[in-house]
Amino acid sequence: MISMKKKGVYLILLLCTVLVTVGVYYRTAKAAITYNNTAEADIICSVNANGKLRTNLSLNGYKNITTQIQADVYIEKRVLGIFWKRVNISYPNNVWHDSTTSYHYANYFDIQLASTGTYRATVTYTVSGTGGSDDIITLTDTVTY
Repeated sequence: MISMKKKGVYLILLLCTVLVTVGVYYRTAKAAITYNNTAEADIICSVNANGKLRTNLSLNGYKNITTQIQADVYIEKRVLGIFWKRVNISYPNNVWHDSTTSYHYANYFDIQLASTGTYRATVTYTVSGTGGSDDIITLTDTVTY
């Protein structure tokens, strides 16, 4: 049987270990990713009570540098808790394509979901311009319906 004094020591050691671990995690520097033709890119998904999934897409390039932005979007559903299966969105290869020759891109893609579950939207932006080679940026967002 462990005495109360030993339990107290173990508790203090456990608490110190947790604090050190959390402190190291929050103080770890993260390198900023930089791109040739892109200032920022984002994807935000939401689903309403009727099962309409909306994927909001946005990307800002650089004026007089970014010449074209292409967005390719596909939707997947989680199957058996660990696998992802591509959802039929009625576009070739189940990928929605969009593009602009502006340096700013904002659009959305809607799909009616057939059943409840966890869904993931993935966008791959291909950004061309005079800043260097094309930027290939892949982002995902997950929602549950």
